[in-house]
Amino acid sequence: MYCIDYVNEDSILVSCKNSKDCSSLPALSQILKQQLRGILDIIVAADSLLIVLEYTADIDALLSVVIQFNPSEVVSGSANVINIPVCYESKLAPDLAEVCQLSKLSADQVKDLHQQARYQVKAIGFMPGFAYLKGLPAQLQLPRKAVPASKVAAGSLAIAEDMTAVYPASSPGGWHIIGQSPMQLFNKLSEPMCPFKVGDEVRFVAITYQEFIAFKENR
Repeated sequence: MYCIDYVNEDSILVSCKNSKDCSSLPALSQILKQQLRGILDIIVAADSLLIVLEYTADIDALLSVVIQFNPSEVVSGSANVINIPVCYESKLAPDLAEVCQLSKLSADQVKDLHQQARYQVKAIGFMPGFAYLKGLPAQLQLPRKAVPASKVAAGSLAIAEDMTAVYPASSPGGWHIIGQSPMQLFNKLSEPMCPFKVGDEVRFVAITYQEFIAFKENR
């Protein structure tokens, strides 16, 4: 079910043999942390776990847990669900018109398709709080921009290929921007600093521009 490779003397990479098992990697991560000593860190990515070990770690026990773990036994519906408010108004969506043209959909169809889908956090990277969310409907799947934007506003809702994401801070970016969220997605003074963890389910909730402004003023 999983491939196991030694990266070096203190780390092991566990990767999926097939894509349907990847959604169970967060559950495997939790089991390893709960049952085994000597694990310094586990980094969960879209299709792998990187396990960083102390020299005292029991490698045989770790391998046994991985080999015996059955992804099909993971209880569905147990993921944390995060609702993210987002405004799809054109004034906050600089690439919406182009997305409509490329997808041959109206702005309302883009909004409805995007917010009706359910997404899973596959990885967190690029910048603190940037969650790669898989589950984008096929009608909205577009290649990244040929020329990335030099500046994308914080909170921008973006799509590219089979994923969607919200930029937690202002940054250059090559994804298509179709809206903006007023929600703060990274704060180094908060605990946790980011509302996401790998394996969480994310849903987008459409709000009006007036609600967007009120949310930003009151957060």
